[in-house]
Formats: sequence, structure tokens, C-alpha cells
Amino acid sequence: MLIAGLQKMSLVDFPGKVACTVFTGGCNLRCPFCHNSELLASPPAAMSGDELFAFLEKRTGLLDGVCVTGGEPCLQKDLPDFLRRLRQLPFAVKLDTNGLFPDVLGTVLSEGLADYVAMDVKNSPERFAETAGLSGCASGPMERFRESLSLLFSSSVPFELRTTVVKQFHDRAAFEGIRSLLLPYIGRYGRKAPAYYLQPFRDRETVPYAGLTAPSESELRAYAEILAPAADHVTIRGI
Repeated sequence: MLIAGLQKMSLVDFPGKVACTVFTGGCNLRCPFCHNSELLASPPAAMSGDELFAFLEKRTGLLDGVCVTGGEPCLQKDLPDFLRRLRQLPFAVKLDTNGLFPDVLGTVLSEGLADYVAMDVKNSPERFAETAGLSGCASGPMERFRESLSLLFSSSVPFELRTTVVKQFHDRAAFEGIRSLLLPYIGRYGRKAPAYYLQPFRDRETVPYAGLTAPSESELRAYAEILAPAADHVTIRGI
């Protein structure tokens, strides 16, 4: 398990929990607006697994949960074993993923290795590859993403969907496409997504491409209205 960083306490990464956030190294995507671009390749390990678990054992009673994020955690071959070890501690576990590793996500869900899953929805199917930095890629990523949606909608594990909204990549048509993507799962499984978060892009030094901007608050609220039929709660996070 390549542990590339640790935020010792967070009040925002795990809804309703005081949590620490574990950052894994490496990602299969190259989103132009990524906030954690320093983790995209294989950065040096910040600590060993044993060091992390020693830290967690000392935080029993102080933390409610552990958020595992990236990078893309599902790239780590030993992620399920890592989560199984976490399960031996008195913490709730949240997994962040881009949804392109349904085999790993299926293991996590079927074994109950996470209490909560947050999955990114990069964009509509038509603009998914472009937004994820995979321009020219075939339909494979989208097919894997659809499989992950099926896994989440058919599971009893609570989950959220979320989109980082960038003016240069997202417009009304994009969110209409996302809504059309989700509606068949609602019909098939008889429920909406429990929560959908729109996160306005925020620029920072680690973002790979300059010149990207966030939409206005009024645009974000319009996008939230478009998604309303697809989720129990659509919330703009960070304004």
C-alpha cells in the first residue's frame, strides 16, 4: 500500500465524522483540474502501513473514521487487505474512487470493507474522456464506470456521487447528460442516488493546467436543479 500522505484530522472529508485522511499514490487519470497532481505518478511513501496503524491505534476515541483517497486507491493491489486491517479498528471507513475499477469496488462492497463510498462523476458520457484527461480513449473507461454505478445502486452501502465543476468542461448539456446517465439505474434499482455533490473548482498551485475557472453560483444552482431527479439530495459543496 503506497501511503503518500496523511491528514491527521478532517471535518469535511467524511460526512458526519471526525476523520483522518489517508492519501494513496498513483492515479490512472490525468484530469486537467486535479488538486492532487503531485500524487498522480508514484511519489515516495510518506509512511509505512505499520506506522499508519500505530498512529490510528493512538487515535482511538479521538477519531470517528478514516477516509482513504488518492490518487486512486483502487490502483493499490493490496487495498482490500488494507481495508480488512482497518476493519479491525473501531473506525468507520470511507473510500473515494473514480469508479474505473469495478472489480476492486465489488470486493469492497461485497465484503463490507467500507461504510461509505464517494465516487466521482467526471462528466457526461460524451465528455467523460476529455474531462478525465483520456482524450482519444475508447469506450472502455465509460463501460467500467457504468459497472461501478450498478454496484453502488445495488449495494446497501451508503454512497455519494460528486462532480468537480469546471466552467471550461461543464455546462447545462453536460449535466443533462449526467442525469440521463443516472436515470436508468434509478429505474432498474428503484432508488435515486442518496446524495450528489457539486464542488466548484478552486485553483491552486498543484492544478496541472492554468486558466481554469469555476462557474458562477447561479450556474451551479441551475445544474443542481437539472440533477434533482437523479438524487435524494443535490448539494453545492464549498460555497
